[in-house]
Amino acid sequence: MSLVLGVDAGGTSSRVVIASPTGSRVAHGRAGGGNPAAQGVREACANIGGAVRSALAGVDPSQVRAAVVGMAGCGVLRDPAARAIFDAAWSETGLVVEPQVIGDVAVAFAAGTAEPHGTVLIAGTGAIAAKIIANRQADLADGYGWQLGDEGSAFWIGRAAAKLTIRTLATTGTPHDPHTATTPATAPPHEVTAPTPAPASPHRMITPTGTPPHRTTAPAPTGFAPAACGASEADAEDARHGGAAGLLVRSVVEHLLGLPGVPVPGREPVDLLATAVQARPPLALAELAPLVSRAAERGDPAALSIVAEAARRLAATAAEVRVPGDHSPIVLAGSVLTSEGPVRHAVRDLLEQRWGVPVVVAGDGAGAAAWLAASQIVTPGEAGVSHAAFTALRHRP
Repeated sequence: MSLVLGVDAGGTSSRVVIASPTGSRVAHGRAGGGNPAAQGVREACANIGGAVRSALAGVDPSQVRAAVVGMAGCGVLRDPAARAIFDAAWSETGLVVEPQVIGDVAVAFAAGTAEPHGTVLIAGTGAIAAKIIANRQADLADGYGWQLGDEGSAFWIGRAAAKLTIRTLATTGTPHDPHTATTPATAPPHEVTAPTPAPASPHRMITPTGTPPHRTTAPAPTGFAPAACGASEADAEDARHGGAAGLLVRSVVEHLLGLPGVPVPGREPVDLLATAVQARPPLALAELAPLVSRAAERGDPAALSIVAEAARRLAATAAEVRVPGDHSPIVLAGSVLTSEGPVRHAVRDLLEQRWGVPVVVAGDGAGAAAWLAASQIVTPGEAGVSHAAFTALRHRP
């Protein structure tokens, strides 16, 4: 019996699929992240090897006739020392077939289409676009990391939400009047805006004492206005709907601080929020992206502005690697664009309006890698027929 093996190794996990050449799945495995830039070469290769060994449990390694490894940061393997570490980890799996190692963006593209040429736009924690030629990445755009790029990514969206929230809380006004601060409904093309902040303080960062920010049992600080505590019925209604703070601001405050009630302008909530954000790893801001999507779906003006700007930036990234008049397929990949929601809809609309071609959403990456492996041992026609079976998400381990 002939089998093929595919690996989708990213920063979060390494996933493996073993299947027949027609896409019938035989086994799967999973381990930690396999991105050398994130985990280091030795740990990344060890995780990939562990995922492969897990999938091979009960499978004769000699039956695997072709293997493709889609690896984020695979360029590091051009270093002979790094390649030696990878080869050693692969050898320990018991496989005799030599794997073909390609970039994870090529695998993401193959997860959406059986065509060999086109464009893939990926937005997860980071963001990157690639021109694909003959199932290999050619030109790349963005992917510079959160410090320098990744525009429109989950991190970018989360940071925009956090910045808007803290600037909204810093706005001067009467503390308990929900009508003294406003969030603009629209933003200029190149910047997501917030209400005019109070002058910045060099002492914004404080060292928290007492109750940790995530606890919800302590009394709310003075900068928060609960809907109860003697408030009138009208005030309570304003609080329930967020007043001027808006749904997004309330959601961000609750997520980061665990504090109920409606935030109002003042130093204490600003300092608490700044401390909470600075105490977490920078990429943790990506956790706020789903809050933006949910608020946008409910019509929050600030969230809608962030979504529109994220979509514009992602479409601009795709345009860097795609010429006008290109009629090849466009594939969306990464959690921001494979999840149903306003960002995906906005990006899809912009891309379809500009190029007039269908925009498809990527399926299973590990299955796509296995399909690329199968393409090495079957005819092009047979590969085209089996693509859907390999990439169907319902089979994803």
